Amino acid sequence: MRNLFWTCTLTFFFFAVVSAQDFHRLKETIETNVPTIAALESLNNFGRIPPSPELVGASKAIAGAAAQIYTLPDLTEENRRWTLRHEAVALVILAYAEPATYYSRLTRISDELETRGLQRLAQETEKHVLEIGSDLATRSGNNAVNINVEPLAERMVMYAERYPATESRLIIENFLQRIRRMSAIPRDRRLAVVAPIFQKYYQDINHEDRARALDSDIFRSTLQGQNIILMGVDIDGKDFELSSVRDKVVLLHFWGTWCSNCKEQMPELIALHEKYHKDGLVIIGVNTGTGGDDERKVKQWLEATTFGGKKIPWLTLHEGLGERKNRNSITKFYGINELPVLILIGRDGKVRHLHPLLATLDDRIAEATSIFADVLTEEEKKQRDELIKKQQEEIDRQIRTLLPEPEEVTP
Repeated sequence: MRNLFWTCTLTFFFFAVVSAQDFHRLKETIETNVPTIAALESLNNFGRIPPSPELVGASKAIAGAAAQIYTLPDLTEENRRWTLRHEAVALVILAYAEPATYYSRLTRISDELETRGLQRLAQETEKHVLEIGSDLATRSGNNAVNINVEPLAERMVMYAERYPATESRLIIENFLQRIRRMSAIPRDRRLAVVAPIFQKYYQDINHEDRARALDSDIFRSTLQGQNIILMGVDIDGKDFELSSVRDKVVLLHFWGTWCSNCKEQMPELIALHEKYHKDGLVIIGVNTGTGGDDERKVKQWLEATTFGGKKIPWLTLHEGLGERKNRNSITKFYGINELPVLILIGRDGKVRHLHPLLATLDDRIAEATSIFADVLTEEEKKQRDELIKKQQEEIDRQIRTLLPEPEEVTP
């Protein structure tokens, strides 16, 4: 028994000595590379300029040594906190240099800094977590990284609540601006998730103006499967409501004469109109009245422009003309601020596809105009019409709160 006691004691002492030696060796690795990182004045500089290869190399050495330190037995709280401080700085640099590789690890370190009471460093590190996450969540193309925007938005709100300053709210505003600059499909998918989170935050802090500014994003991004309310004035000055083409499949095309992508779509839309009009397809153009597109210019353009010898055969609404006749602007209500936009509506009045790709539009329309699509009984149609009427009244009320009262024009 005595031999066993001494064996255990010596074994423990041996590993304790080895552990201490390993820690000092790894600590030396970190301290050797710290001067390279210290060449930058503070964490605030990271991200403003691309990290140099030397800076990345030093940061990887520190991060690697830190990962080994955490595996050591009997690591004291003091040594862990010392390691965390250096690792956090290194990971901020690495997350800017190689975000797909190091972003998740930086997020975990930020959480641990907060847990262990390193609040000042936690605040700085979390700011970079949010800025890098914002960049990753709004990238497109080959550089896109799959980031779940819901927990990212929730982290932004928690950060703004914990550190209630203008800078904190700017992180949210910059994130929203990045999303709004994205193409339509990823933009609205992200806004459908994050806009309600940010709206509730603004309501909680009594920033009602910012909360209301998100209404149009929420209305538009959640249109899929919902009734859309469309009203306006056509290019000849006649009032129009979507109810006039009820039981038809409707394709809304938001466009402008100045929009080259809009005009590129016209020949294919004309072909689709010719193919499916007899099956119940109605295309409605909505000129947004932006970019100098007053009704006179749009009308002249429509009369003078052909595509393959064919003029645009469908009805065109003009938002500027509608506003002057005190008709609410659907473009503003749904926050349509980039062109072109396509919305496909089924016979039941519900949005079937928000931003359908032009390449898939033929199949989408064929499906929507099928005799089996959206078949309603007379009773169901009556219930639908009553529901749409109620929704119309509610949306009219919401529009009046969103848009300024039109100025009276003295004849």
